[in-house]
Amino acid sequence: MTLTSDGGGCVNVLRDHDALAERREKSGKRLASVRNAVEKCSTIKATGLAIFCAGSLARMEAGDKSDLDIFVTADGDGKSHGRLFQIELFSELMALNRRLSFPPFSNDGEYLKIYCMNELKSETGSRFDDSENLFTARMLLILESQPMVNEATYGEHLHKIIEHYYRDRNGTGSFRPLFLLNDLLRYWRTLCLNYEAHRHNPDRPFRKKNVNLRFSRMLTVFSTVLPLVGQPIDTVEKLEELCKKTPLDRLAAGLDMLNDSTLATRWHDILNGYAEFLSWKENPDVDEVLAKKKSLINKRAAELSAFLYDALTHKTIQPDLRRALLL
Repeated sequence: MTLTSDGGGCVNVLRDHDALAERREKSGKRLASVRNAVEKCSTIKATGLAIFCAGSLARMEAGDKSDLDIFVTADGDGKSHGRLFQIELFSELMALNRRLSFPPFSNDGEYLKIYCMNELKSETGSRFDDSENLFTARMLLILESQPMVNEATYGEHLHKIIEHYYRDRNGTGSFRPLFLLNDLLRYWRTLCLNYEAHRHNPDRPFRKKNVNLRFSRMLTVFSTVLPLVGQPIDTVEKLEELCKKTPLDRLAAGLDMLNDSTLATRWHDILNGYAEFLSWKENPDVDEVLAKKKSLINKRAAELSAFLYDALTHKTIQPDLRRALLL
């Protein structure tokens, strides 16, 4: 199975969607400017670390208000990178963020740390996985990442993480990526629980978090789940190929695997609704807009979730994999 970029109806509909194509083009230019700025920072480039961005910029759907979500990964246990080194590195990254006129790093720089490959793999499922943000870094590397510098190192790190999830494959064709599937579903449910914490904090606006959860967060996770169950991706190389695509591209490819004309007919309306969601977030009075459009937002979110449900429970998906989504 090859996830081609030009071989299916849903892939073509996405490619020809004017609003999303325009956003992708603008995001590509923004991403190129960030990479160029990072390349000019000789100290950052010389570290040999992999630096990737996540969020709307990595998904190629950034707007004028989008921030720069940065993650840094290192080989081994990262013990060669001491505290002073990290202070210098993240000071440079914060200065670069200001020069490029992005908002300050989210959550007071919570994710500004060096994530070591040994921990990203060995602590999977442990109590440190969540508390040290290893889980988030690992999931975002797979779900929505774009390399900023040292692309070869980034590729090696992505390969190692995928290999970790695929370590039980036996080459017989019977392998099912259940380890990865379970972690993706755990990540989705963690996002849902995290939203509840935001909702009950009166000092933190929750409407934008809610809308992000029901659109971009949901789509990003399940656009990766669908190809995993649609025609089970049984090799590291195939999953690496999938990870190079944006979430929308993955979803389109997964839909073309199903080859269902009913889903294909609904696809353009789903893209229109998603484009609306992206435009809502850019409004200067975003909270007021989201409050006024509550009825429309609920309608569009219900359409998206129903569409994803119909795809994920499609009759062509093997029963054991459909069952794995619940049990």
